[in-house]
Amino acid sequence: DWKKASLLNHLPVPPSAFYGRQSEMSILMNSLYSVLNSGQPMMTVVGGHSGMGKSYLVNQVKKMIHKKKGYVIDAKFDVAGCRPDSVLFAALGAFFGWFVEKSDDDSKAQMRQRIIDDVGFGIGDLVQAIPNLSKVVGEGYTHNTNENNPMMVVGEGVAALPKHQLLHRSKFLLCKLAGAIAVAQHPLLLVFDDLQWADETSLSVIQTIVSDPDIRYCLYVGCYRDNEVGTQKVVPMITEVKRHLNVFTINLGPLEKETVNTLVSEAMCLPPSLSQPLAAIVHTKTAGSPLFCVSFLSDGMIRFNLNTRCWEYDIKRILMKEIPLSVVQYMKDQMTKLPLSYCLVLKLSSCLGRHFDLVTFLKAKVKSDYDLVKVLPFVCQIGFLHEISPGKFMWAHDQVRQAAYELIPEHMREQFHLLIATRLLMNTTEKELQTDAIFAILRHMNKGIRLVQKDEQKYEVARLNLLAGEACIKNSSFHSAGDYFTIGIKLLPEECWESEYYLALNLYDAAQEALFVTGDFPTLRQLNAEVITKATGFDDKLNSYNNIIRYLVSLGQLDQAISKCKSILKELGEGLPLLLPGILGVPVLLREFWTVKKMLGQYSGKDILGHKRMTDTRKLAEMEFLQSIISAGNNSADPRIVAILITRLVKLSLEFGLCDVSAFAFAAYGSMLVHGKIKDLEGGYFYGNLAIQVLNLLGANRFKARVFAIVYGFINIWRDPFQASLDNLLEGYNAGCVNGDMEYAYWNLQSYSGLALYTGQGLIMLQNNMRTYAKRAIQCKQMGAALGIVPFLSAVLELTGDARKEDIYKAFFNTTSDVLFQQLNSRNDHRTCMLILNNRKFTRIFTGDMDGAVEAYELSLSLTGGLMEYMRTMPYIMRVFADGLIALSCARKHGEDEQRWTTIGEGIIETMKKWTKISKWNFANKCYLLEAEYYFLKCNEMALEKYEASITAARSHRFIHEEGLAFSLCGQYHLSKGRKGDAQQNLTQAKRCYERWGARSLVDHMDTIISNIL
Repeated sequence: DWKKASLLNHLPVPPSAFYGRQSEMSILMNSLYSVLNSGQPMMTVVGGHSGMGKSYLVNQVKKMIHKKKGYVIDAKFDVAGCRPDSVLFAALGAFFGWFVEKSDDDSKAQMRQRIIDDVGFGIGDLVQAIPNLSKVVGEGYTHNTNENNPMMVVGEGVAALPKHQLLHRSKFLLCKLAGAIAVAQHPLLLVFDDLQWADETSLSVIQTIVSDPDIRYCLYVGCYRDNEVGTQKVVPMITEVKRHLNVFTINLGPLEKETVNTLVSEAMCLPPSLSQPLAAIVHTKTAGSPLFCVSFLSDGMIRFNLNTRCWEYDIKRILMKEIPLSVVQYMKDQMTKLPLSYCLVLKLSSCLGRHFDLVTFLKAKVKSDYDLVKVLPFVCQIGFLHEISPGKFMWAHDQVRQAAYELIPEHMREQFHLLIATRLLMNTTEKELQTDAIFAILRHMNKGIRLVQKDEQKYEVARLNLLAGEACIKNSSFHSAGDYFTIGIKLLPEECWESEYYLALNLYDAAQEALFVTGDFPTLRQLNAEVITKATGFDDKLNSYNNIIRYLVSLGQLDQAISKCKSILKELGEGLPLLLPGILGVPVLLREFWTVKKMLGQYSGKDILGHKRMTDTRKLAEMEFLQSIISAGNNSADPRIVAILITRLVKLSLEFGLCDVSAFAFAAYGSMLVHGKIKDLEGGYFYGNLAIQVLNLLGANRFKARVFAIVYGFINIWRDPFQASLDNLLEGYNAGCVNGDMEYAYWNLQSYSGLALYTGQGLIMLQNNMRTYAKRAIQCKQMGAALGIVPFLSAVLELTGDARKEDIYKAFFNTTSDVLFQQLNSRNDHRTCMLILNNRKFTRIFTGDMDGAVEAYELSLSLTGGLMEYMRTMPYIMRVFADGLIALSCARKHGEDEQRWTTIGEGIIETMKKWTKISKWNFANKCYLLEAEYYFLKCNEMALEKYEASITAARSHRFIHEEGLAFSLCGQYHLSKGRKGDAQQNLTQAKRCYERWGARSLVDHMDTIISNIL
C-alpha cells in the first residue's frame, strides 16, 4: 500500500544526527566549562539562516549540561504561535513541570527553599504567570486585582501597584527566580531560540536577566536567523549585553562537502568512497543546508530494496531532478503528494503553533471523514511531526510547518483562521476563557478580523481582546496587551461611545496604560485626546489625565506637567496657590506650612494611626495626582512646589482619612522638618517613624521604597546610630524592585553605599557590592543612581589600593572623573559633583594628602546653594566633618590665611557640638577629633586627651575607620612633639584598624611612615 511504499522511499536520517560544526561546538563547550569552573555567567549567540542547524548545535550542549546534573530552560519564540512576551513564562512553566516529575524529594525541597528565600513576597505574582511553580513552592500564593482602583494591581503581600511599574517588577522577580534555579550543583542552560521573533518587551526582559550580576552558574545561548526582518532588534540587545558579560558569537554557514558525505555515508551504511558521488550532488542541489539535505535524501529517489537489503538510487535521475531554491517550497511539494485528508491535517496543525495537543486539534477541526488516530502517527513516521508525549505534538522544524501552512491558499487564510477561532470559541466555556484559551482563540480570530462585519460581532470580539489584554497586563506583557487593546479599539464602530460606553472607555484606558509602558507616545496621545473629548464625566477622564501627566514628565516637560496637574487638581476641588517668584512667594509657603502644622497639633500619633480610612474616590485621585507630580517637582526649576504638594497630602490625610499615599506624605513632611529652615529634628523624627507605622498599618508596600529612602536616608541618621539604617535601606531597595518603583529603589541603594562607606563597613565586601549596585543601576537605566554610587566605589578602590588597577569612571562611563565632573557641572548637577568632591576629600584626608583635600574643598565652594544647602544627608555630614579637618590642618601651617582656616574650623566645631547633643553615638568621636586638632593648632596639651576620647568613642560606636584616623592623627601629633615612640605606637594601632577595615593602601601608607620614624 502507499503508506508502506512511502516508508520504503524514506531514507531514515535520525533527527538528532549532528554533523560538522566541530569548531562551533568547541566554542559552546568552552563557554560551558568556563561557567562551570568560575561561576561567572557567559552568553553565546548563534546566528545563521533557517535550517543551518542552530537547534542541533544547542542540543549537544543540552546533553552535556544534563550530564553535569544541570537544568535546561528552553524559550523558543514563534512567529505564528504563542505571544512573544509569554514565551519566557511558558518556558519556565515547562521547566518546573519537568522538574517536579523528574526530581527527588531532596532536590524539590532545596529548590523550594531557594525560591522562597530569593523571591520572597513576589512568588504569588510568579505563580500567576507560571502555574507549575506552585507544584514546587506549594499552594497558598495568590495574585489579586484591586477592584476599587483599576489603575492598580496587588499581589501577595504587595500593596496596589501602578501598572507602569509592573514591568520593572517582573524583570526583578524573573532575575531572582533564575538566580534561585542556577547553583553550583545544578548549573543552568538558558536558551533563547528564534530571537528575531521576540518583541521589545521580551528582549528587554532577556537583557535584564542576562545582565543581572547576581545570577551565577548560568550559560545563556541566544539563537536567531540573521536573514530575517526581526534581526535589527536583536543586534542592539546583544551589543548592550556585551557591556555586562562576555559574549561569544557563532555564525553558522552551509555544511562542507565532506560533512554531507559523512551524513550520506552513515544514513545509507556505505563506505565514504562509495557515497561521495551522491553526496556531491546532494551538496550542490541543497547548497549545504542541513535541513534541506535531510529532506532531499528522504523524498523517494532513494529506495530500500527488500531483496538486496540495501538502499538503491539512480544517480542520473537525481542529477537531472529539478528542485526549488526554497526548502519550504520543496517540502510543500512533498506534502502535496499525500492524500487530501492528510494535507488537511497538516494545514490545521500548522495553524495551531509549534506545539499543539490533540484536545485543541479536536476542538478546532471541522467534521471530516479521515481517521485522525491513523493520520497523525503516519505524519510523525515520515518526519513532519514528532509526538513528544501522548497526545502532544511538535513540528520537526519551523520550515516544515511553514510549508504546511502554505498549503492553504493565501486568499483563504483569513477565512481558515476565522473558522478555527469560531470552532475554538464554541468549544470553550466561560471559565476557560479566563485562562490561556483566550489567546489561542484570538490568535486566529484577529487574523480573520477583516471578515467580521456585524456590529454585535465586532463588540464581542472587542470584549475578547479587552479580556486578553487585561490578562497580559497582569503578567507584564505590555506589548501584547497594547496589540490586543488596539485591535479592540479598531473594531469599535463610530457610535460606540453611545451604544457601548463602558466597553469603549475600558479599552481606551487600558490601551493608554500599555502604550505608556511600551513608549508608543504618539498613539497614546491620540487615544488620550479621544477619551477627554468623548468621556461624559470628569471621573471617567481621570485615568487619561494621569497618563498625560506621566507622559509630560517622561519627556522632561516638568513645568507643563505641573501646570496640567494644577488644573486637574482645581477641578477636583484642590486648587494650588499661585507662587510668586523669589522671596515674594515665602508668605504663601508659610501659610501652607503653618496651616498643616496647626492641624497636626490637634492629633497625637495614636490618633493618626486610629484615623478613618479614605474612601472618597475623588480624594483618592487627588492623592495620586499630588504624589505623582512630586518627582517632577523635585527636579523642576522651582522646588518650592514640592513643599506645597507635601503639605496638601498631609492635609487631605487628616481631613478625609488615611490611604497608602499617607505613609509617603508623613515621611516627606518629616524630611521637610529636618531639612527645611526650621531644622526641627525631633518633629522630623516623630513623623518619619509615624510614616513607618502607617506604612505597616495599611500594608502600603508600593510606597515602601520611598518611605524607607526618606526615613532611613534623610531623617533617622540624625538621631539613631548610623549603622541602624543600613539593613533598612537594603530592605527599601528590595521593596522598590519588587514593586517596580525603581527610582526610589536606587535612592535607597545610593544612600546605603554612602552610609556603608562612611560608617567603616568592610571595604572588600563593599567593593564587590558597590560594583554590583552600579551595574544594576545602569542596567535599569537609573543613571542618576549610578552617578551617585560610582564616586563611593571610586573611594573604596583608592582605599583598598585597587584604583591603580582600574579606572572605575572609565569602566562605567567611558570617561575620567575630571571630564565627568566638568560635564556634570555644565549641566548644573551640583549634587553629583559634590559627591565626587566629598569622596576625594574623604580619601585624601585618610591618606594624608591634605593638598589634594584642600583642592577639592576650594572647588566645592562653587557648588553650594540651592538643594545643597538644605539636603542634610550623610554626604553632607561627612562634608562638614572633612571640611573641619581640612581647615584645622591648613591653619597649622600658620600661613597668611591662618585666621580664615581657624574661623572655619571653629565654626564647624560648634556645629559638631550641637549635633553631638542630638546623637552622641554618631557625632561624639568626630567632635572630639576636631577639638583635638584645634588644640593641636593652639599648642594646647588638651589635644592628647581629646585624641584619646575620640579613639574611645569611635571604638565604642563601631567606627573602625575613624578610630584608625584618630590614632593616625594622634601619631602625627606625637611626632610633632618629638615623641617618636608614642607616635610609632599610635601609627601601629592605626595600621591595625585599617587592616580590619580592609584599607590596604592605608596600611602601606602607615608602614611607610613607621619605617621613616625607625
